Amino acid sequence: MSNRLVQLELFHLCLPFRRWFSRSPGRSAKTDTVLVAALLADGTVGWGEGLPQSKVTGETVESVFFNIKDTLADCLKQTEPESFPQLLDLADKLPFTNSQGQIIHTARCCVELALLDAYGKYFGRPLSSISEWLGFGGFFGDGSINQIRVSGVLDGSIGPARMAHQFRLMRWYGLRDFKLEMGFQDDIENLQLVYRHLRPRLERQQASLRVDAGGAWDIDTATAMCEKLVDYDVCCVEQPLDTADHSHFHTLASLSPIPLMADESLVSLDDGRFLAENDFIDFFNIRISKNGGLLPALRLAELAAKHFLGGQLGALPGESGILTAAERHFLQMVPNIDFTETAYATFSLRQDIVDRKMRFGYGGKLDILDRSGLGIGLRRKNLGKFVIGLPGKIHLT
Repeated sequence: MSNRLVQLELFHLCLPFRRWFSRSPGRSAKTDTVLVAALLADGTVGWGEGLPQSKVTGETVESVFFNIKDTLADCLKQTEPESFPQLLDLADKLPFTNSQGQIIHTARCCVELALLDAYGKYFGRPLSSISEWLGFGGFFGDGSINQIRVSGVLDGSIGPARMAHQFRLMRWYGLRDFKLEMGFQDDIENLQLVYRHLRPRLERQQASLRVDAGGAWDIDTATAMCEKLVDYDVCCVEQPLDTADHSHFHTLASLSPIPLMADESLVSLDDGRFLAENDFIDFFNIRISKNGGLLPALRLAELAAKHFLGGQLGALPGESGILTAAERHFLQMVPNIDFTETAYATFSLRQDIVDRKMRFGYGGKLDILDRSGLGIGLRRKNLGKFVIGLPGKIHLT
């Protein structure tokens, strides 16, 4: 039976959180995500997902739909690969911008993952086998998944009392690495509270603490805070400056006694080269949806390794098991990842849409995925509960 790609189906989902998330812009009880189903002529279906972030890539749900229809679909006509490596070559060439030069990373991620899942199933190849095609020697082996543990991400906006409760729950579940989101009124009180409880383990190097400013600080605040954070054994400061503040990257890198991590400043491979070659940062925060898909995320990991930079596999609140599966395959391929925030699944969502448990286990441990494609399927019944509007169908024959 032919494996020709015959249709893309686009879904806008609104997934409810178990609790409110407050990172800008504003408080939210739900998250918007876009799913793409890639249908092959033999009936095989592959799934992709992306979470639009208007403040990072400039994308919205509407623009993702439009750019898949207007830009990406044209690249997929006559898609009928003879092998999985041939499909990888095609997926690697998908564009990162539209005809107006606008970034379309979320749209690209949705389509790329759907293709990889569909043809991974068709050819019987798990996505973690991609490292063989990539050809970067540093990726051979078992990756990071057996060593790394998921970090507890602490919401600094909810006040010290509620944040302390959140922290206790994570400690009871055996988490050892923590990230405190900062840029809020109670930053120092939150920091002191977490440090007081973690201090013995930090001193024995049995735990780690990092902070995420989310671009909220100016250069003076960032310099002062980095000096202060040394006293709290903070191992890394994520995105201390606004993405537009390139003029102060060098200053902070020169003055900070604490390693720096780029997140919102690291959208494209060109961003990665700029940051790495100028020695502005010490860590990449790679996120598959933000960076345009699994293949570009692997390219960034390769770049980080070549420049001896640390790595974090980031995630967004509200990702379903589709993106979580892609992130897990990433960790199965890429060694020397220092931190990850993946696999919160039903810890943050009221309900997932995939057919297997995707959240991390006790202590932040992650299981290996070894089935073909992403290694997951969808519960269509669950999917229907959260779909907004009518799905968009793009016929490619």
